[in-house]
Amino acid sequence: MIGIDTNILLRLWLNDDPAQNHRVDALLAEHGSTPGALLVTDVVLAEAVWTLRSAFEQDKASQLVALRSLLGETAFAFEDRESVERAVTLFEDGSCGFSDCLIVAKHSHQGCEFTATFDRGMRRLPGVGAL
Repeated sequence: MIGIDTNILLRLWLNDDPAQNHRVDALLAEHGSTPGALLVTDVVLAEAVWTLRSAFEQDKASQLVALRSLLGETAFAFEDRESVERAVTLFEDGSCGFSDCLIVAKHSHQGCEFTATFDRGMRRLPGVGAL
């Protein structure tokens, strides 16, 4: 298994640096046919989606396409695929950022009664409570 950093995902999604994209393509050619060969951690995933929005001004629809592209490839493994899939659904259906949705999905998966927050926007997600 090979861990994937944020900048690798960004090159994969944006295809904006020919030299680096060539190296990403080589990595995928060598390991992309092996199920679960490329690990994307929660931190990397959240950081990459945040960067798409903040630095590259990608809209929610583009962010969702990027997320689903990873989930659709068997070569990519996740810390908790079920929580990532749930977070994508929450993100698609709500008004919160992906990171907030991933937090809520992970807490729910771990059996938390609810996620406590001061974030007013996050409180709109199911399973979130205000303090």
